[in-house]
Amino acid sequence: MNNSVESIVNSIVPDVNKRRLCLSLLLESINFANSCGNDKWAVYYQRDRIRLLFCRFIIFTISNNKIWLALDKESLSKSLYDQKILLNSERWERERNYYPEYKLVSSINGYYDPSENSESWPLIKKYHFSYIGRVAISPLKLSIRSQKKNSSDFLDYLRTFLKCYVPQPDYNNSIKDIEEYSKSYSNLSKTERETIVQSRIGQGKFRNDLINYWKGCAVTGCTALALLRASHIKPWRDCNNRERLDKFNGLLLTPNLDSAFDNGIISFDDEGTILISRRLSNEARIKLGINEKMSMRRVEKQHVEYLDYHRKKVFLK
Repeated sequence: MNNSVESIVNSIVPDVNKRRLCLSLLLESINFANSCGNDKWAVYYQRDRIRLLFCRFIIFTISNNKIWLALDKESLSKSLYDQKILLNSERWERERNYYPEYKLVSSINGYYDPSENSESWPLIKKYHFSYIGRVAISPLKLSIRSQKKNSSDFLDYLRTFLKCYVPQPDYNNSIKDIEEYSKSYSNLSKTERETIVQSRIGQGKFRNDLINYWKGCAVTGCTALALLRASHIKPWRDCNNRERLDKFNGLLLTPNLDSAFDNGIISFDDEGTILISRRLSNEARIKLGINEKMSMRRVEKQHVEYLDYHRKKVFLK
């Protein structure tokens, strides 16, 4: 464990029990942010605070034994009942400062004083996650400057301290793959080349084919198409050009399942039943909504070879 990170985190939240609670809630936010886009977030620490960035926004900060969060103003404004609960909560205090950058995706920001079995947290988390989801479908991106701020040593510390899986952001895989394997499609026409490139980033013909085939998430059936990701079963970098566009080499997945599948945390057997890596703790399974009863909604013989490759080459057994 990096002693420098540990000493700074200890000074930010001196009480070990409260520190564990604050960091556990931070990890919930990181996991959800990662499920919405593993290239959209960064976490870093300073002498007096720990911050989570998502796209252009600070969404979570630990400082002075409290947590600052951004909540979804649009959704919260529709529920007077939830507004009243938060207003009367002793654990939540709305911030009155105005930050013009949050006009891009409107938020209600405030301070949460965490405690075990807090009745406020489920409600706060609901609108905090809603805000992350709203930002995720906007065209806003995480800047290169913010990417460079990401502190891998803090994520290593978090993994050690909480003794559970902690994701790392991935900023360059798509670009690196496209550049590295460009020779394999350099002789194609411009239209064909663009189609292949779009398949790597889950867009264009490949995504449309998956939408027409699956009609929703391949596992949950969720039909919020704007949120669903077009994921290759056999990784794009290992495919030939035919396989990169093959709809049977693709799953349309919710962000949490897509991230878990892409990182080898889950896979599927030849009947489509989910396989879950032992690296994912029971607590993380619950929080991510992943369970042993899940399965692909349909499996055809054309899927089997791709699924076999994923189990052997990607899945973390």
